Amino acid sequence: YYIADLIGMEVVLEDNTHFGTLKDVMETGANDVYVVEHEGKEVLLPVIPDCVLSRNMDTKVVTVHIMEGLL
Repeated sequence: YYIADLIGMEVVLEDNTHFGTLKDVMETGANDVYVVEHEGKEVLLPVIPDCVLSRNMDTKVVTVHIMEGLL
């Protein structure tokens, strides 16, 4: 997939509750970082297995686990 394919995807928590919308992807040396709009603010989520649990390109949904200290 390309970054452009990810923009606009719905971001949900592991219990399937809506968290926000993926607005951008920052490419860093170690890993990418998802920029998610959550309640009018930007939340940065590292694209690592502990945080981003799955991406479903068919339903346009990213499932995440909010690690301690990210909010």
